[in-house]
Amino acid sequence: MCYIVITMNARNIKHSDGKGESFAVSRHIILKNYWEYYVEEPDENGITFGFVMGFANEWGSVDYNEIKPYIMSEMKGTALAEVMPPADYYWEDEES
Repeated sequence: MCYIVITMNARNIKHSDGKGESFAVSRHIILKNYWEYYVEEPDENGITFGFVMGFANEWGSVDYNEIKPYIMSEMKGTALAEVMPPADYYWEDEES
């Protein structure tokens, strides 16, 4: 019997207008204020970059250690398969 193990470290998002490059999301984070973060892995200083949906939707860097006390949900790895993409984006692996 042969088993295939699929591991997923990140999923790529792309803007719905088809322009621009895709971005590899390693973590989906929801804070207690319901802001959502679609970010890459933090660097050695805890800084991570990605897309944030809050008062405004924007790209930028955030200090993971600063938001860590406010995280109520964090998905990574294969759990990213259960996450909806951010507004105006789609998951490349679900492109039709």
